[in-house]
Amino acid sequence: MTNTLPLPLPPTSTRGRLTVTILSAYDLPSHTSPPQSITLSVADKQVGTSAAPSAKHKDKNSYRYNQEITYHAPLCEYYKSMAKLTVGVGGGGVQAEDSSSLVAEFAIKNVPVNENQWMILNLRPSGASKEEEKEGGNDSTSSDVVTPTLRIKVRLEGSYRAEVAAMIHTMNAWFQLVDNVHSSLPAMQVQWSELPKNYPLLKMFLIPAVPFSGLVVALLPVVVGILIVGLPFFLPFLVVLAGFAVSVVAIIAVCYYSTESGRQKVLEIVHPAASALVSTSVGQRMVYDTGSRPSPKTMAKAILPGKDDIMTKLFVSLAIDFIGSCSYLLPGVGEAFDLGWAPLQTILVAAMYDDSTPSLKYISFIEEILPFTDLIPSATVGWCKEYAPMFVNMGHQKVHEIIIAARKEKHVAFA
Repeated sequence: MTNTLPLPLPPTSTRGRLTVTILSAYDLPSHTSPPQSITLSVADKQVGTSAAPSAKHKDKNSYRYNQEITYHAPLCEYYKSMAKLTVGVGGGGVQAEDSSSLVAEFAIKNVPVNENQWMILNLRPSGASKEEEKEGGNDSTSSDVVTPTLRIKVRLEGSYRAEVAAMIHTMNAWFQLVDNVHSSLPAMQVQWSELPKNYPLLKMFLIPAVPFSGLVVALLPVVVGILIVGLPFFLPFLVVLAGFAVSVVAIIAVCYYSTESGRQKVLEIVHPAASALVSTSVGQRMVYDTGSRPSPKTMAKAILPGKDDIMTKLFVSLAIDFIGSCSYLLPGVGEAFDLGWAPLQTILVAAMYDDSTPSLKYISFIEEILPFTDLIPSATVGWCKEYAPMFVNMGHQKVHEIIIAARKEKHVAFA
């Protein structure tokens, strides 16, 4: 695991590249002629052709290729297209595709960007559709027929989006600057238990420190009482002081976690979650230049719990309503917080409950943007609207089962 972020592809490779390595063709029909070259088509456009197979299996009607077909084009132009591989048989090859040719397809968007993926694709006659292939596979007369397959390795390469590439370059430049500064500083290892032994004069600080500490402990309840009584007056100052303290801590944390050891700790925590997100379809569209960007709602759906995760969805809904009501901590001033939180809450509510309650996002936005209406728990209301009928039906079913069991016991008792 490296301590720096992955760099974008070089400028010469930013157009995008699709590399399909034809490994082998297995279990071809015995009545067909030996296969010739294999053609790669993207969006119904032929983009490359392989040579004839290099070897034949000694027992099966299978052939080895180990040949690459490469297609150079902007990734956004063909990311949502289908790639088709046509195995030409007989003397005609693949230039004259007929019913004797075999084809296989895969969706390019299902291939992770900048990663290798191995596939085993089922081959079908070029004149047959996928539905006809499934119907033929369900026929009892074809139960003993082995489906021919094509084994390939696919690598899809493309550049990061401009904003992602700029962020990665900026962060790596910052990390390099921190590493240079950190390496120029002298090494300091402080052992607090050894300080009195190494620096005897430090014991002299105990003379004023002990009475000062006692005075602080004695005055602490008085200070707390004054703060409680004068909370409305001191609250703005406390908020400013807390903001300053948080800013100082944040700066120190950023500097520490930008060092080599700090980055290692962050990567151990963040790397699994980031890898899981980037491996999804939404994550691929967020990070790489694959065309149109995913909508905020789509990105939120990739992060938020799904419909089957009932309890996690409830906790998230409660957290959303809690954050929305935090504006009451600073009456009047806190309402300005709603101007920024209302659109974000609307996106989160829409991502979780648009399928069950499409109008809830409008209610959520209105109650959050208007003053003194934050007490309405719109996200939790959406959870109740989606899952309450299920729990009510479960309750009715359980009551019905209890009634039936009670009647059976009653009949047994009187029998």
